[in-house]
Amino acid sequence: MDRKQFLKLACGLGACGCATRLAAHSRALEAPEPRPVEDPRLGFTRHQVARLIGFMGAGLPAEACASVIEQTGRECAKLTQLHARFKHDPEGYFEAGRKNWGTEFTWDKLKGIITVTVAEGPCGCPLVDAKRTPALWCNCSVGYQKESFETVFGRPVKARLLASKLSGSKHCVFEVTLC
Repeated sequence: MDRKQFLKLACGLGACGCATRLAAHSRALEAPEPRPVEDPRLGFTRHQVARLIGFMGAGLPAEACASVIEQTGRECAKLTQLHARFKHDPEGYFEAGRKNWGTEFTWDKLKGIITVTVAEGPCGCPLVDAKRTPALWCNCSVGYQKESFETVFGRPVKARLLASKLSGSKHCVFEVTLC
């Protein structure tokens, strides 16, 4: 019996999972794809951003720092434009977020409140050094949420951070309120 006949027979007997696992193991033995070399300037930039945020937090009123950092997040959202194609389509935006990033959204339509729960794992911001960046930097994500949801809904929103990975939580959680 040749390989093709064996696989047909095995699949016919419900052994597809075994064949799939065997195929996966054979791919695992192939040479891994080379990882791209990270630009050393990125590590330096992460360090400097962390220091800058630390200096701001130590020397300026918390509200002033949060406001400036929030504007940074708004600019990031404007640059990426990931939300722009979902103008007036919040359900499409939620579905894309679930599919692409594992972000969960709950929407209380009566209260106009959306809870955004970011998937577990490291912070997704390329400027974050998880060991050094103060949680004050998470206000950047508040600005990102505001800009994104204002575009999606076509009206102002309020956003606040309920939990963040940089503060020790497993998830970043935001509450977005439609105005």
